[in-house]
Amino acid sequence: MSQTQKSPAPVAAGCEAQYQNKHPDYSTIARRIKANNRYSRTATAMLSGPVDRPDLDKIVGTTNSPEYVRLLRELGLTIDMERINSRDRDTMRTWYGRYHLSPADRDGLRHALAMLGVK
Repeated sequence: MSQTQKSPAPVAAGCEAQYQNKHPDYSTIARRIKANNRYSRTATAMLSGPVDRPDLDKIVGTTNSPEYVRLLRELGLTIDMERINSRDRDTMRTWYGRYHLSPADRDGLRHALAMLGVK
């Protein structure tokens, strides 16, 4: 590499590397959510605060709620996942995810959904 060329800027690691949309188009996201019941139930649950994976499965009506979280991330929403340690019925150690919608995305999405008449 010559001295006039610069090395590429570092990018974020992990989830941030995959979903680097700093300014999501909330109106487009809201229309997609309004058109799909499972997106809608997932987003509505996360608008009210952190949601545990087992609870989100029940709310969405599937056993693959992480897929709907992934799809919402692809639309540009920032959704973090916290690992919660627990024990299963056999007292074996395990963990589940707790999903958090970022405060900025929560406000933007809530406003866009209200503009579309979605509660």
